[in-house]
Amino acid sequence: MPKTKEPTTLADDGAHTNPYSVIAENTFSEPPPAHLELTARIATDPRMHAHVEGFLSCIQCGICTSGCPAARFGDYSPREIVRRALDGDPTLLSDDTVWLCFYCYTCQSRCPRGNSVAVINQIIRGLQVEEGYGIKHVEMFTAWAEQFYDKGIGGTPQVFFADRVEALGPKWRAFIARRDELRDELGLGSMFPSERAAAEMRTIMDETGFRDRLVSMGAWGGDRDHRA
Repeated sequence: MPKTKEPTTLADDGAHTNPYSVIAENTFSEPPPAHLELTARIATDPRMHAHVEGFLSCIQCGICTSGCPAARFGDYSPREIVRRALDGDPTLLSDDTVWLCFYCYTCQSRCPRGNSVAVINQIIRGLQVEEGYGIKHVEMFTAWAEQFYDKGIGGTPQVFFADRVEALGPKWRAFIARRDELRDELGLGSMFPSERAAAEMRTIMDETGFRDRLVSMGAWGGDRDHRA
């Protein structure tokens, strides 16, 4: 006789079991129909490797939404995102609410099926950027990305400085102004990686299309090339 899959335990001692771990083990884990292109793109994305079965077997219980801070304070519902993703709803590619998720992963930790709406949002955001719609949400971070490309470490976008000064006070501005000097006094050295490490990072970002995407969003005015 075929072996029955043991249910996933909630405790190391096996005292409690997850009653949802074996629900619809085979019924809901079939691949999506070919015509649902968006669903297929999400389900086959490498980032979903640990969550694809949970995604395809979502039971719309709403546990993700009930614990989501963004759903509590904003016009955003993880449950609705998953439903629309399973329906292949193309309007997700022009939906600004997916940008309200800030990846706390509460949805992932609570989902009885092992789904992760946070990861789904990452994929949808990337697709939005590819289609041009999502650029408005990330273009403010191009300065951070430019520095990451140049020096191997990111930097806070200037657009946030005024808010940080207001929130943290003038001492923060003074600290930033003297940061390098203070690091020298403490013997910490440079906060930036070596040029060799930065060059390796640039190679990776060139090969993966990172730099080209930055240029497409207006970074550097499109006139710089480290590959020469």
